[in-house]
Amino acid sequence: MDLTPKIRRILAPTDFSPAAAEACSLAARLANRLEARLVIFHAVPLVDLAREIGTRKDRTRESVLSETRGRLQTWVEAAVPEEWRRFLAIEVQLTVGDPAQQIAAAADGADLIVMGTHGRSGLAHLVMGSVTAAVLRTARVPVLALRAGQVDRPLTAVKRILWATDLSATSEGAWRYALLLAETLSAEVCLLHVVSAAQVVGGPGLPAPFPGEWLDAEIAARDRDLASRQGEVEARGLAARRKVTVGAPAATILAEAEVEQADLIVTGTHGRRGLPHVLLGSVAETVIRKAPCPVLAVQAPAP
Repeated sequence: MDLTPKIRRILAPTDFSPAAAEACSLAARLANRLEARLVIFHAVPLVDLAREIGTRKDRTRESVLSETRGRLQTWVEAAVPEEWRRFLAIEVQLTVGDPAQQIAAAADGADLIVMGTHGRSGLAHLVMGSVTAAVLRTARVPVLALRAGQVDRPLTAVKRILWATDLSATSEGAWRYALLLAETLSAEVCLLHVVSAAQVVGGPGLPAPFPGEWLDAEIAARDRDLASRQGEVEARGLAARRKVTVGAPAATILAEAEVEQADLIVTGTHGRRGLPHVLLGSVAETVIRKAPCPVLAVQAPAP
C-alpha cells in the first residue's frame, strides 16, 4: 500500500502583504515542481467590506468585490512571474467572511496550504491573534508557513530538511510529507527527537523525573526508532542523520534548525483548540513564529 501523500491542489491564501507574496511565490514553485494546481485565495472580512461600502453612496457590495477581484488578479500577476504562469494551472478565488474560517473551508478541496505569517509573538499575538495559527488549528490539510524574508533562494535549493518528531502517531503524517519532499527535492533529512526537559527535571503536575538509567534507556529506545526512519530515507538513495537530545521542544527544534542550516522544517501538530491550547501552547505554532526557514506543519488525524 502506497502511503506517499499526493499533492495535486495547493491553496495559497493572500492578504496582499509581503509575506503573502513570498508564500505565493513558494507555492507557485512547488506547484510547478509537483505539477499541481495552484489556487490563490482571498477572503474579504465583513468589517472591511462594510467600511468600503460606506465610503461613497454609489458603492455597493458588487462594486467593491469587483474592484477587489481586479486587485487580486493584478497581485497574482506580480507575485507569480509570467514564465511560471505559462506552465501552471492557476485558479483565483474570492469570498467574503472571516479569513481563517474561509481558508479552512476552502482547504477541504486542497492537499496543501502555503501561506505567509507575520510572526507575531508576545502581547500582539495574544490580542490580535494570527490567521495562520487559526488555520493551523482548524484546517485538515498540512500548512506550509513562512515569514517575510525567508524565500531568498529557489525551491530547488532546499537541500536539508529537518524532521522534528515526538515519535507519536501525530508525527506519522509529517514523516510521509518529509519523505515526499526529500525525494522531490533530492534533499538530506535530519531526524530530530527532543526528550522534554520537563519530564527529566519534574515539576508540579508533571510525571516524576526519570532516574539516570531510565533516561539513558529512553534515549536509546528513541534513537532506535529514528535509526529505522533513517533507513527508510537511505533506502531511497538520500542522505540522512539522526539526533536524540533533551530540552524544551520548541526551543531545541529552533536551535537545531540553526545549527543544521535547515532549509525546511517538517513537524506534526495536534491542532489543539480551546483551554488545552491556551494552557499547553503549541510547539508547531512557536516554531512557525520563530523559525529561520519555512515550516510544514502536518495535522494528526482526528481521533
